[in-house]
Amino acid sequence: MKITELLLKNSSWTWNRLREARNLNVQIGEESITDFLVLNLKKHGMGKVDVKSFTRHEEAVNGADWELWFTGPSRKWFGVRIQAKVIKLKTEKFEHLHYSNKNGMQVDLLINDSAKNDLIPLYCMYTNWDVKKYSPSYKCTRCKPSVRWFGNSLLSLNMVKDLQKNSHSSLSKVINHLRPFHCAFCEGSKTLKGDLPQLVFQSLYYNNFFGSDKKLNREFVDRYLK
Repeated sequence: MKITELLLKNSSWTWNRLREARNLNVQIGEESITDFLVLNLKKHGMGKVDVKSFTRHEEAVNGADWELWFTGPSRKWFGVRIQAKVIKLKTEKFEHLHYSNKNGMQVDLLINDSAKNDLIPLYCMYTNWDVKKYSPSYKCTRCKPSVRWFGNSLLSLNMVKDLQKNSHSSLSKVINHLRPFHCAFCEGSKTLKGDLPQLVFQSLYYNNFFGSDKKLNREFVDRYLK
């Protein structure tokens, strides 16, 4: 199974479970979804990916729920650190998008700790919506279109910071900035070169997922960008 296929299956699972929860008037928690995704990535990663979830204590310091690493024949490793947010089905908001604790704003903790460890910070949004009410502007051009691919969606750090300025967290404000998780890690682009860690780095780099707050040194970029 290719990594893209695995990510599609995970997104579809998240979308379908949240849809069932919506129909049954039940809210699924962020940690429950994350546990499944981590399990599935570990089970089917085939030596190409490694994944780690963080405890609540660790998250309070580094701002992350889980971490995903990619490798390949080059034996290089490239990692992304992820903060996950689940949509509140009743309110149609990501109610904890702008969470803070005694250590500061979660988004800043994620940015700063990722930078210290040469990791790319990302937000993964667990989503589902009424397709009669909402339609995202982004359309995937490499896979057969399906709203289910937005079950696990990425939101750039730049956009999180912009939304933070006005405390926006509603689906209506977020939806047109979402990208299906697999799109940022697509292995099928003919314009990208290298093995998996290089492909993922380049895809994120060229699709502006790094954000202006992530200061990348030249050595770090040259490690993956060809």
